[in-house]
Amino acid sequence: MLATGYVFITPSCDSYLEFPLVSEFNEDSVFSKRVNVEKYLMHMYVYNNAKLPFASSRLDRSLLDAASDIGSSLYVQSAYGAHKFNKGTVTAEWVSNESMGEDVFYNHYKAIRIGWKLIDRVDEVPDATQAQKDRIKADAKTMIAMHYFEMLKRYGGVPLVKKALLSSGDAAILRSSVDETYKYIIQLCDEVIAAPNFPVVIKDKNEFGRASKALAMGIKSRTLLLIASPLFNNNRPYLDNLGANSNLICLMNLDNERWKMAADAALQAIDSCESGTGGMMLTNTGNNDMNYTNAYQQFPSKGNTEMIMVFLGSATNNFLNWKPRGAPFNGFSSNVPTFNYVEMFQKKDGTYRDWDNDTISPVNQPSYPYKDLDPRFAQIIGFNGQIYPELTTTSLEVYDDAAGNPSGKNGKKANAQFTHYLNKFIYGYLDNTSFTAPKAWRPYTPYLRLTELYLNRAEALNEYYGNEDSKPVDEVYARINAIRQRSGMLDLDENVFNTKTKVRELIQRERAIELGFEDSRFFDLKRWRLGNKFRGPIYDLKIKKLANNRYTFTKYVYEVRPWFENYYLHPFPVSEVNKQYGLIQNPGW
Repeated sequence: MLATGYVFITPSCDSYLEFPLVSEFNEDSVFSKRVNVEKYLMHMYVYNNAKLPFASSRLDRSLLDAASDIGSSLYVQSAYGAHKFNKGTVTAEWVSNESMGEDVFYNHYKAIRIGWKLIDRVDEVPDATQAQKDRIKADAKTMIAMHYFEMLKRYGGVPLVKKALLSSGDAAILRSSVDETYKYIIQLCDEVIAAPNFPVVIKDKNEFGRASKALAMGIKSRTLLLIASPLFNNNRPYLDNLGANSNLICLMNLDNERWKMAADAALQAIDSCESGTGGMMLTNTGNNDMNYTNAYQQFPSKGNTEMIMVFLGSATNNFLNWKPRGAPFNGFSSNVPTFNYVEMFQKKDGTYRDWDNDTISPVNQPSYPYKDLDPRFAQIIGFNGQIYPELTTTSLEVYDDAAGNPSGKNGKKANAQFTHYLNKFIYGYLDNTSFTAPKAWRPYTPYLRLTELYLNRAEALNEYYGNEDSKPVDEVYARINAIRQRSGMLDLDENVFNTKTKVRELIQRERAIELGFEDSRFFDLKRWRLGNKFRGPIYDLKIKKLANNRYTFTKYVYEVRPWFENYYLHPFPVSEVNKQYGLIQNPGW
């Protein structure tokens, strides 16, 4: 497998564009042998630390979607970073310049500097073939494009480094506009897509987690979907503070053709992945109750046919942070789903459950409300009465007694916060491989799956054609139905979801379900300028076990979270802005 943990050099620059000191590594020796260059390339991947669930850094073990309407983190552990968003205590330096924050702005440029140095000098390597050199260049360009995309969705327009920095004078680069930034990402992606000697997809299991043309196409698709969305594709920015510099945070014009560009890019990526060369398809093992788990968790050798890019992790004790509270799990629950998330799941017949009225179970049916839900539900969310394959005689007990006192061993009695738990990413719970951290293989966090490209295509087509009251084109339904079918769901009822507005809301829910806790929801809400969704209200479900072994289920408001308009984009580190060379801070920070 790709050795993403290998550290070849350790840049220690104080400025994000500062050129690494010669004393930090012998540059000529790096480019004297191919094996050294490959190690140097792998160091770019070290900075792809956007969302490793098994690392203790970044939000201190909570995921970013725990700071959206679909999630939270255990309230008794104040260190979890999601709390800062959910309580409105985010500071500029923390969010973009601390290891326990959401992003480390400088790390993007450390990776970009490595990429340009590779592109600039790899042709000098004496023992590398031209094919090997071409692949290294394409690999580096893909990583550069990825880092610029990750910055674009967080910061808007950013300084663009387009070459290897040769002196400190080269570092005087100011922010580019959103338009310039996104177009440069697309330029890099197109160059990679046309590059020779670069694989369409990664098929060698020893290279799982390395870049490919499919990844470049996926980054292009994501970028064009982002700039077609209301956050950037707008006549006015979310805040007016920047005046004439508003093009740093907004395209400053509304153009529906951007949705067409996004639709075309998604189709290019899908067709390439599913071509004879790519050989990919939506994962379908024949088991509707396990297809979703396989799609985000398993390696290609285990039937996963849709994973385009992953960040590899390792089996460590950090599993403890993800497990449910109380015996026999005894976990810390750093990420938990809200009832807002639970309500997004349809029943298998395509209708929604009436949580407001159907509030009491038959005798001895603790899982009554969940039994007919979308098969993805049980693969993502842990619920009252759920039995895991490894624990055939033990179930989750998330309830109070009839008087409202904490009773169930996994609920309030165990100091739990919400009534539901997150099964996703607790590897081995659902496929009967291991109740504890798996020892035989390294877990990973998905970065890009073919499923997302289907959803990108459906969304862009839905937005491009017709008006708010018109029915979407057939392919919109076909893309969504393909995802639903592999999980045992019926096709969408086109008589119910019969307008652009209704299908838009459905796609947003489908993205939350299919890409839940993969960092999608947090940024989806922002690109759609749906800030009020962060506010909530955030709901939970109160469950009581009555004396006759029936259960009642009552929805209630857990909290209303603060939301500030400046949260739409991250701030640049204050320490960087204070150097006063002209870096313009995002409004409100």
